[in-house]
Amino acid sequence: MRTALLFLSSSCFITMAALAASKLDTDALARAHHLQLEYRQGNVEVVKPLVKTLEDAVEKSADNAELWEALGHAYMSQQGSMYAGPLDMPGMLAVGERARAAYARSLALDANNSLVRASHGMSSMVVSQLKGDVPGMMAGVEEMNAAVRQAPKSTGVRLTRAFTIIHLPPQMRDTNAVTEDLGFILDTAPGGRPEDVIHVLLGDVYAEVGNFKAARTEYEQVTGASAFAAEQAKLRLKGGAVSPEAITLVRSGTGTRCVMCHAPGTDK
Repeated sequence: MRTALLFLSSSCFITMAALAASKLDTDALARAHHLQLEYRQGNVEVVKPLVKTLEDAVEKSADNAELWEALGHAYMSQQGSMYAGPLDMPGMLAVGERARAAYARSLALDANNSLVRASHGMSSMVVSQLKGDVPGMMAGVEEMNAAVRQAPKSTGVRLTRAFTIIHLPPQMRDTNAVTEDLGFILDTAPGGRPEDVIHVLLGDVYAEVGNFKAARTEYEQVTGASAFAAEQAKLRLKGGAVSPEAITLVRSGTGTRCVMCHAPGTDK
């Protein structure tokens, strides 16, 4: 009887400890989600506590795939925030490699997560781009392609691939993949600001490959929900080639610095 009671006491203790750990993980993920939204609204000051929250969390729960995924996203946000200051290539490379390692750890724990696979491909492409490693860049792109094949109806996976490879030069980029992804996102978008910005992004992709008729069609669909997108579309509809500077300006809002879509009422 005493042995049975000891066993039950130990089991209850283990169960309670597991529940406590689970709550800590859930709280860390909720805080990280909140901080990520703040970052996407333009508050770069939250990046440091975002990273610290998740580094502390994975130290305590090393087998939680969601925490490692969130840490990978946090590192990518940290890397994105570094563009606002003096260019620190070694620092950006180091943060990118930490992101890739976090995504790899998450995949090792849950190999079926298509969004983590796409994110790992994204971070691999970015790291390889910083290193000037073209084969590594193409391997990262192919990993994102594999994620799309695995989950073709996932908006997150499509966004990850589109908002990553859109930054490649047209001669290196799979234009069909970008237009397919952006078209899919438009079909599932709720309208308003995000849709306006995506129409400009898609129009610019068409303009870069000389399909000006398709580009104009996209620019004409901007509603004005985004003042920034409306201004950019108006400039493009005046005629003439779209300057690389104008294209870069719009694309600077994609990915981890997607202020234009995530900050209601703010286009700057």
